[in-house]
Amino acid sequence: MKKNQSSHILSPENYIRQRARNLPLFKCYVNENWSGDGSIAHLTISRKHINGNITFCSYLVDLKCLGIKDTMYQFNMPDFEFDEFVEKMDDNLHLIEIDYNLAHNIIYAGWEFAEEIGFEPHKDFLSITQYMLAEDSDDIPLVEIACGDKEGKPFYIQGPFEDEAMTKMIINRLEKNVGVGNFHFLMAADNFMDDDDWDEEDEEDDDYDDDWDDEDDEEYDWDDEDRI
Repeated sequence: MKKNQSSHILSPENYIRQRARNLPLFKCYVNENWSGDGSIAHLTISRKHINGNITFCSYLVDLKCLGIKDTMYQFNMPDFEFDEFVEKMDDNLHLIEIDYNLAHNIIYAGWEFAEEIGFEPHKDFLSITQYMLAEDSDDIPLVEIACGDKEGKPFYIQGPFEDEAMTKMIINRLEKNVGVGNFHFLMAADNFMDDDDWDEEDEEDDDYDDDWDDEDDEEYDWDDEDRI
């Protein structure tokens, strides 16, 4: 392959890392009760390619304690498939469209709050989907997002995929990092979302693996009209 041709081949992951921020923002969604008692935000941020296709990333953000628990992405998909994805999510979550600034602030607020108390975001967020977000600079207007309980203390609510061992690990970490009496917890929480949409695994201590097929090994050769 010629040198100038190979430079245009990027995997979906590398495209998101290197070029996603240059794509125009399209639509952003969150569940309408994201700031309610559960404070679980299901966010989707999409950007549009010149060819009309959509790349989007979704984020599962626990604003009370754990931060970015899960994330996924879909790359360069036809707009009608993106619409179908949103409709399916809306059936379970009652999505509302929001502006990017609010979506950005929700994600960063959950991320920063969790890190302060010792919880890292999902590994795919750190390696891939954070690059869908604009850089966190003064260009993004600050929106105050409440985290923790009413007093701002961590409030761990056991999720539907967090077994006894995972729950014990989380509580032990809270005791170590913020101290006994400085957080609250609630066991056996109701499911926030159907298993078919967010499949969380508890295989590692510091993150929550996902089962989406990210097609990590597939590469794409872009046509001229879709280059940034």
